[in-house]
Amino acid sequence: MRTGVDGPAALWFAAFIRRVHAALPQTLRRLLPKTFIGYALINGSAFLLDMGFLAIVTHFFALPYGVAFSMGYALASVYAFFLNRTLNFREHGDLGKQSGKYVLVIISNYLIWIVGFASLLQPTGIHVMVARVVTACCEGIYIYLMLRLWVFPRVRADLAAQQDPVTPA
Repeated sequence: MRTGVDGPAALWFAAFIRRVHAALPQTLRRLLPKTFIGYALINGSAFLLDMGFLAIVTHFFALPYGVAFSMGYALASVYAFFLNRTLNFREHGDLGKQSGKYVLVIISNYLIWIVGFASLLQPTGIHVMVARVVTACCEGIYIYLMLRLWVFPRVRADLAAQQDPVTPA
């Protein structure tokens, strides 16, 4: 349940996403919800954080794929949760309930895509960074759907339209 007031950063982000969404061709506007665009920007930056961490860790430390992936994934997941909650889905509800659901999503995603799928790619000789990009594409769709449908299910188009402000000066 939305019970708080959006801060200036959330209002700015909503106005920015609304402008990006409006600039899309009509077919894409009908197919892509505004929250997907926000998710793509936030999780894209989280992915860059993950990849940067992965590059540094694998350059300076001889860690196995699983350990290096896990550390970067944990860092990026926490970052993405709070930005998605605050800026994209603009939720002010029960943080404990939402974070609990998110932890389940992240653990299932981790087991399916990061450990499972990435482990299948390692024996093929695919470079760690390429393997991470491939898994990120799969997990991105999975996590968005889980956020939209289960973690933050109360976001409605009419609520978003009602609360999207005029672009601040």
